Amino acid sequence: METNSLYLFLEVMRQRSFTEVANQQGTAPSSVSRTIASLEKELGIRLFQRSTRKLEPTEAGRVYFERICPIIR
Repeated sequence: METNSLYLFLEVMRQRSFTEVANQQGTAPSSVSRTIASLEKELGIRLFQRSTRKLEPTEAGRVYFERICPIIR
């Protein structure tokens, strides 16, 4: 697991937007989406519920955020 993926996950949780995080990182939203999808696959859990208008964390995503946030800081 790459720490960059974890930092990206934390930012997506805070911003609730792949596009906003991508703009801050100077990359494409699809790149952020792929990184999160890869992290989800590695963890074996769905971190976000995606729709065309909304990005919401799942319960597992919220729990994971609460667990890794203090560790990353």
